[in-house]
Amino acid sequence: RCNPGEFSTGASVKCSLCEPGTSSKAGSPSCTPCPVGESSQAGSSVCKKCPAGRAKGAGPGECIQCKQGSYAESGASECSSAKPGHFVESDGASRQEQCPAGSHASGSGNTACAPCQAGKFASNKGMADCVRARRGHYVDAEGATKDTACEPGEYAFGEGFSGCLAANAGYFVDEKGADHQTRCNPGEFSAAAASDECSKCPVGTFSSEGSPSCTPCDAGESSDEGSSSCDECPAGRAKGAGEGECEECMKGSYAEKGASECLSAEPGYFVDSDGAAREDECLAGKHASGSGNTECAPCELGKFAARMGMTDCEAATQGHYVDLYGSDSETACEAGTYASGEGSRECTVANAGYYVAEKGEDKQTPCDAGEFSADAASEKCSICPAGTFSSEGSPSCTPCDAGESSDEGSSSCEECPAGRAKGAGEGECEECMKGSYAEK
Repeated sequence: RCNPGEFSTGASVKCSLCEPGTSSKAGSPSCTPCPVGESSQAGSSVCKKCPAGRAKGAGPGECIQCKQGSYAESGASECSSAKPGHFVESDGASRQEQCPAGSHASGSGNTACAPCQAGKFASNKGMADCVRARRGHYVDAEGATKDTACEPGEYAFGEGFSGCLAANAGYFVDEKGADHQTRCNPGEFSAAAASDECSKCPVGTFSSEGSPSCTPCDAGESSDEGSSSCDECPAGRAKGAGEGECEECMKGSYAEKGASECLSAEPGYFVDSDGAAREDECLAGKHASGSGNTECAPCELGKFAARMGMTDCEAATQGHYVDLYGSDSETACEAGTYASGEGSRECTVANAGYYVAEKGEDKQTPCDAGEFSADAASEKCSICPAGTFSSEGSPSCTPCDAGESSDEGSSSCEECPAGRAKGAGEGECEECMKGSYAEK
């Protein structure tokens, strides 16, 4: 009989060994193939399970070692490919391994796991595919196990970002993990990218929604901090082009609404308070000769201002005077007085021997010969009495010498005629009485 593990046919002269993967009992005419998952060496009487890492199907043959990317437990009929999310990196493996966090294996039969690309991550082991970074998050390196929230000033509007986008100038992002940027409100701005807040526009500027900068107000306009538009400067205030407030006009200057600068008061006008909206005319009796006047000066003695808004006071005309400060008119000199030049503060009294007959005269007149004015400030001259005489401009009449006389208003004396006589002094030549005589 053939021994176990051998066989012979009817015509055999000796027994043959069973081939690997088969077995036989004593006296067997043939070898029996091992069952699925089992094998044997040549000349075996029994089959044994394939060891882990090897496998065999039905029929004769040895247990075949599993290649990379596959594995087999003990008694396996075939090598199993590593499932998605798993890998087998060596031959003869008895099991598959999970891909570590941060990597993946998307197909079957993988010999290694691939690290997650930037923009994706794998937080668990055994992942077939990496997960894309969430909105508002990013993954900037390979092999990540988690995504990272975008910082304030940055955002990610979709999934799978490898980096966050900086907020544009004129926009802001004020929290972590944002998936959008927000426009700055009107009256605000953000000059730099990646801003986490907007700043208010300074005084004298404005902005519309989403502005990267503030626009200076035009000349004559300004705004409060954080304004979306400019307003005209109120009356009494002014501002040039650019930033800043409307500045209050100082005394001596003024500004109408919307003015770009304060205007100096013109000659003949004044501004006596800060923040004035207009200039005022100097009143009659006053003047302002330069510009930027804060008050009007009263006219000096000898001068007057008859109208409002005078730049200079007028000198009193000849024959007139001004004896008060701040006068709005001149006064004519009274009869008996005169003013020979302009700008007189008072009238000059006519000298004795002279007279001024009417008001407003610019000179005195000498008395005619045969007349006199004994007092100053005379309005007229008196006629010399009989027996006296005077020359032009005389303050008194001169008596005629003895033996001489004159008619009233004479400029000289004459000898008494024969038969008449007169002593020294005033009076007429008297006729001699009976019993007396007189030569011429």
